[in-house]
Amino acid sequence: MQIKPAQMGGEGGKMADFSTQNRQNRVTVVLGVANPLMLAAMSEIFEKDARFSLVATAATAESFLGTVVRMPVKVGVIDWALPVLGGARLIEVLRVQANPPRIVVYAEDTGDIPRKAMASGAAGFVARTETVDRLLETCTAVAKGQMVFPFLDIRSLKQ
Repeated sequence: MQIKPAQMGGEGGKMADFSTQNRQNRVTVVLGVANPLMLAAMSEIFEKDARFSLVATAATAESFLGTVVRMPVKVGVIDWALPVLGGARLIEVLRVQANPPRIVVYAEDTGDIPRKAMASGAAGFVARTETVDRLLETCTAVAKGQMVFPFLDIRSLKQ
């Protein structure tokens, strides 16, 4: 259960601009992905985008939960298969917290995952087959209060 703080330095070891104005406009994000290569790539993407402030990363649902309980953030991006709890249970646990992040599930678009993510309380779903820009746009929309999912017959949510 290891939490890796996000890097705050830019090129040449310079610190990023964390002025009050810049911080207020950035969406705070925590990533929860078990695959270390995917986590590193996603971290780099969010760190390079000026709309976001990557606060931390986690490789398990438990470390993700521990991070967001101690450090409130606006958006959490998780892998649906995040060990040990898994995405559905993690979202359910987060929903009872005082100020939970809005969760975007980033996973394979196989089977019923988008419907299960919505039924669990996620705010968005992005398939891994989508572009990186789609993931970033979804996180921005979710931070603004929108829900972003592929088409779902909402009648199936009760099943």
